[in-house]
Amino acid sequence: MQNNNIQVCDFRLHDIIDGRYRVERVLDVSDMTRKFKVVDPSGTEYTLTLFPLWKTERRKRGEMQSYIDNEIKSCRIKSCYLTAVSGTGMAEGNPYFLSEYVTAKDLLHCPKGKGFDVVRTAKAILYGLDDLHKSGKVHGRLSPEKILVTEDGNVLLTDYAGGGRKSMSPGAHRTGVSRPGLFDRIAAYKAPELLGPECSATVLPSADVFSFGVVLFQLLTAELPFGRLQSESDWVNYLARERSSEWNRNLLSRLENHEIWVGILDLCLAYDASGRAGNIGEILKKFPEDGYTYESMPGSQVKAPEVIQNGLSLHVMQGDETGRHFRLPEVMQLPRRIITVGRNDNAIFNMIPLKESVTSYISRRHFTMEYDDEADVWYVRDGQWDKTARGRWIRSLNGTFVNSERISAEGHKIVPGDIISVGEVKLRVEAY
Repeated sequence: MQNNNIQVCDFRLHDIIDGRYRVERVLDVSDMTRKFKVVDPSGTEYTLTLFPLWKTERRKRGEMQSYIDNEIKSCRIKSCYLTAVSGTGMAEGNPYFLSEYVTAKDLLHCPKGKGFDVVRTAKAILYGLDDLHKSGKVHGRLSPEKILVTEDGNVLLTDYAGGGRKSMSPGAHRTGVSRPGLFDRIAAYKAPELLGPECSATVLPSADVFSFGVVLFQLLTAELPFGRLQSESDWVNYLARERSSEWNRNLLSRLENHEIWVGILDLCLAYDASGRAGNIGEILKKFPEDGYTYESMPGSQVKAPEVIQNGLSLHVMQGDETGRHFRLPEVMQLPRRIITVGRNDNAIFNMIPLKESVTSYISRRHFTMEYDDEADVWYVRDGQWDKTARGRWIRSLNGTFVNSERISAEGHKIVPGDIISVGEVKLRVEAY
């Protein structure tokens, strides 16, 4: 890609993008993306999301291009609860992707009268989050504006590209103030670990659990869980209550089945991520039976292969090498039954080297996999053995996570479907 070919693309109404798509409406403009409603020559409507590569430093544009390509690839998830990515392209050197345009209102603005079903809506949001998490994705920006409700009541999550990657996320949402004098209310939906200068290097599913709790509380009460939030001065008090997990239970007392709602929200609104539900399934079990069950989409690969014929593999679901498979029996160098995993670096040999072109969250000695041949079980341990180091065992700098749990050097058993998070790289454990 030639940097000189990248042009500024401030498209407006009736402009033509990539010689094919006519802009019918500008939907959103942010530091990270430009979103448009467009129509192609056949009359088919799409949402076109453009990544403004011209805003990236020239020397980093090649890396960012590759990064965005892999991000788009990781978002091709077939689900009844997610807006679908249907195509990609380039506009004046800037990458974009197309998703289905849905005639719908976002959750904040859709009618919530007598016919509105809170249980069905909440469960549909959870089904969408579960499909993302099983696919190695974290939404990372869940709020009512990112949840679409169609005229017939179907619920779709949207705008999940890049939300679970720190280097793709706008810095404004980390503090709650987008620029001096302007309060950013969207920050109220962000998990605490994603806010502030000390925010975690790895975005985990537990972040979406917190965001869902805020959305659900607002659906039930029309309020935010930790108090009023209309100005920057309110934000200080709001954060103080959030740090103490003091969400307003009293507002739920007038609701039917309020004990159920309190139980669900207790699983979601803990300040510490370790105090929240470990997966979406834990939350769904708390909901009353209403006959509204999960519906899978034909051809979906949301569920990891579970029938083991030859062994386990690590499938890169997000990262520089999205789509690559590492088959553990083929990587393992017998008679040793361990596999070392870390950042691709000439100074350190790892049996599975992970490429990281934009960020520096992966340690050179990040984690170790050990195979118990008698039990036919694999374990993951944070860090690696180093005979030259004090204590001989070096832990990773940013941690190794299985699903939403930070693991230790003691070892954590893995099974098909588990997601191993290493910085911004997501590896799904699969049978083959």
